[in-house]
Amino acid sequence: EEEEEEEDIKQFLEKKYEEEIKRLQTEGGAKKEVRLREFGRLLRSKGYIWMGSTHDLQGCVSQAGNIVTIESPGVWNVLERAAWISDTDPEEKAKLRKNWVEPHGDRRQEILFVGQDLKHEAIQKVLDSCLLTDEEFALGLDGWKATLGDMFLHGDDDDDDDDEEEE
Repeated sequence: EEEEEEEDIKQFLEKKYEEEIKRLQTEGGAKKEVRLREFGRLLRSKGYIWMGSTHDLQGCVSQAGNIVTIESPGVWNVLERAAWISDTDPEEKAKLRKNWVEPHGDRRQEILFVGQDLKHEAIQKVLDSCLLTDEEFALGLDGWKATLGDMFLHGDDDDDDDDEEEE
């Protein structure tokens, strides 16, 4: 009887996951068609992102096909001691300051896109919509942390995502 119950559970889970996989594949196919129509065939992208909510940490974005990762290899070079001190080897200091622009050092947005028939203006419009507005940028570091939060300091404190209902 126990083996029969385990088999029933196994069949239920297989059917459930099969339906979920089909649903996700259908959803993914529909999203792919929208991306192709609006942006062209994006094959690969990668680069650096500077996020107001994680000001001190580099963001590295990488995409191949439908797989996207965003991670942080550590702090920006602007926060490395050797980028500032006078007794640093000049070659090392020059390497750390390679992409330096005052007053933010090497913090930047730098993403490379590889694809076919890419629609530059459409992609640029979406990317520009992700940038801080001039008003937000003028708030500076403390203003960004106060208004945008810092996901590494505070985690996901977004109250809008509460799934629990109050009784």
